[in-house]
Amino acid sequence: MTIQATAPTTRSEILFEKAFSFAIQGKHRDSEELLVLAHEMRAMELRVSHIAQHAPTELALLLVKETMTGFSDDVDPAEYVQANREPIKFYATNDAQVRALIDATLNPLPYQQGQISLSESELQAAREELDRRRAQDPSRITDPTITTACIGIQARGFTLFTNGGGCSILRECPDCRGKYSTKVHAQRRIFWHCPNCNIAKEA
Repeated sequence: MTIQATAPTTRSEILFEKAFSFAIQGKHRDSEELLVLAHEMRAMELRVSHIAQHAPTELALLLVKETMTGFSDDVDPAEYVQANREPIKFYATNDAQVRALIDATLNPLPYQQGQISLSESELQAAREELDRRRAQDPSRITDPTITTACIGIQARGFTLFTNGGGCSILRECPDCRGKYSTKVHAQRRIFWHCPNCNIAKEA
């Protein structure tokens, strides 16, 4: 993994950047509060983007034009069509896109935070590295699951957060109770990595 810092281009990216800065400074509570806001903002940005991609290119022009006049039994159909010829033509031409736009607006896609897993080949490489370290230092204290996952996630390009004493920052994994996730980061994004689930979820 190549870690590259890029300039924030959306409000959510600005919040993610600030949350990362707080975490690096050890201000983890402030960081977590900002992460909640960042994900809410990103969810809204993605929803707007999803809606916008279904919008017909001529929609903006239609929206600034006078709206279609109402139709009633007293109105002559020919006169109504003549008065609303342009909007009617627009909807007829862009029917599929307008329907997709309405569907995207009323039925937004669910927002999911990013997550990654180590492949079996990555885990196997980590096991081999663990064996090598044990051979060099038989007194080394290790765990076949936790240490292997730690080696693997760092090989993927992640860095562990540590507290003032140099210990990893842990929290209970919400998916496997009684087990713990480690706080890590890569590409200026924060994740919680559970060695038992083999999943690193975006914080």
